[in-house]
Amino acid sequence: MKIILLIALILPALASGASVVNSFDAPDTGISALAWDGTSLWAVDGTTQNVYQLDPSDGTVLSSFYVADQPSSYNPVPGGATFHGTTLYVAMHFSTNYGKVYKYDTSGSYLGMFDVYC
Repeated sequence: MKIILLIALILPALASGASVVNSFDAPDTGISALAWDGTSLWAVDGTTQNVYQLDPSDGTVLSSFYVADQPSSYNPVPGGATFHGTTLYVAMHFSTNYGKVYKYDTSGSYLGMFDVYC
C-alpha cells in the first residue's frame, strides 16, 4: 500500500517535469517535520525536539528554539508542523491516539497548546 501511495504521489510530479530547485544539508539529524511561512523554511527535529528557522536559499540557520512544556514520561515525538498567519503549530504525538499541538510565534515564544485525540 505504501509503495502504491508513493508512486501515486511521485508520478504526477515526474509527468509535469518537476525538478529539484535547491538542496542543502539538514540542520540536525532527525528532521521529522517541515513548514513554510512564506519567507522561511522551518524544520523540526524529532530527536532533539528543536525547531530551526532556515534561509531557503542556502539552509543557513536563522534561529532555533526547543519545543517546550513536554512531560518526559510521555516521550513525545514531533510529527508535523504548519503555519497560520504568524503562528507556527508543532504537532507532538505521545502515543498512538494522543498528542498535543504547541503554538509559537516566529521568535520562538511559546503561545500555548491544545490536546488532540486521534
